[in-house]
Amino acid sequence: MKRFIGRVEYFGSLIYDTERREYIPLDQDGTNILLNLKPNINIDDLYHKYFSSFFSYFNFKSFIQLIQSIEIIDNQYNSNATFIENEDLEFYLNNRFISAPLKVRIALTYQCNLRCRHCFSNSGKKTQQELNEELSTEKIIDILDELKNSGVFYISFGGGEPFLKKDFFKIIHKANQNKMNISISTSLTSENVKNLIEEEIPIQELKISIEATNYKEYINSRGKNLFDSLKNNLEIINKYKKKTNTYITFSFVLNKQNYTYLPNFLNFAEQYNADSILFYPIYNVGRAENHPELILSNQEIEKIQKIINNMKERTKIEIEFFSIPLKFGKWGLYENYGCGCAKTTIYISPYGEILPSGMFIKYKEKFSLGNIKQTSFKQIWKNIALNQINKISPDPNCTGCNYYEECKGGCLFRSFDKYQKFSYKDPTCLIK
Repeated sequence: MKRFIGRVEYFGSLIYDTERREYIPLDQDGTNILLNLKPNINIDDLYHKYFSSFFSYFNFKSFIQLIQSIEIIDNQYNSNATFIENEDLEFYLNNRFISAPLKVRIALTYQCNLRCRHCFSNSGKKTQQELNEELSTEKIIDILDELKNSGVFYISFGGGEPFLKKDFFKIIHKANQNKMNISISTSLTSENVKNLIEEEIPIQELKISIEATNYKEYINSRGKNLFDSLKNNLEIINKYKKKTNTYITFSFVLNKQNYTYLPNFLNFAEQYNADSILFYPIYNVGRAENHPELILSNQEIEKIQKIINNMKERTKIEIEFFSIPLKFGKWGLYENYGCGCAKTTIYISPYGEILPSGMFIKYKEKFSLGNIKQTSFKQIWKNIALNQINKISPDPNCTGCNYYEECKGGCLFRSFDKYQKFSYKDPTCLIK
């Protein structure tokens, strides 16, 4: 397998670097140049034959030097990239829709050793029958191969608690064999975490949900006292990070009762050398539906944004708050209204059901996009391109906004949950 794997797309192409484990987007001009380069070709002749009417020779040479510098081609113009064959390419080009998502989020199990008040999936202790209905290890491995063959290399494993999934490390090893960019979302309280650390299994990101920085608040939020397990594993993770260069993100779900502790969350992240902090407002889904007293108002979200802006000025840790305006559309990889759900990302439940995002579990009967136990991922994604969720008329209040090209109207789930329609802007938007 060559180092770079390419996907032709309506905007140009996506090139995946299997060594650095990251995507490189190329526009149409760059893609055409790359596909026309051949060993020892006369690039002056190539330029005058195909490209002189479209851009300057300086830009042409600069692009070639760029892809040489990142080793997509060598000095003799030999390509180190293999492009995936796609018999449905014309369909995706005509519909101006990417041929596969950028990232797939796989919830491996809803088994969990905690019982958090905000949990969108109602994860916790599951019966043996429920565990038997989950995707088998063999099926998940087949899915990883199907995703790789479609050009999907960003994989996020979550749950529940993914470290409680049977054969979890066999699954991680398979993703590594496929050269995938691996992210794991975890509470970091399972004893199985030690296996990741002891074996120094490489992953690109470890996203650790924290929610509290002391025993009392931890028990209140999580339902169980595993705070010592979290702290002990965080100490070990620091050693693991130095050996594997894994990016460590702390995530906090904010609600009416804990958002006043934002400075404490930052201090905790600095104490344990986190690379970034990700703040989410609580969603009215799953177990949070039983706790309406936790749901944040728009005024509180605005207050949180101001606090976070102040925090950013006094720390080196990267901080992001999932609020308006969103930034999911900033790469221009999709054109339709709404966030990247069912456009650049997709969610697979432990039972094989495919949803726009995990939050849509609340409306799974209405928004199930198929089940991977019965239908191939490739066919499901092709159907998604024509799904109504990708044919929404934009809210007129959004289209004239300066942030529209980045935000595209915000979170689809929050819009539907509030209005039972997608055609309204995200209800948490504070931009006039």
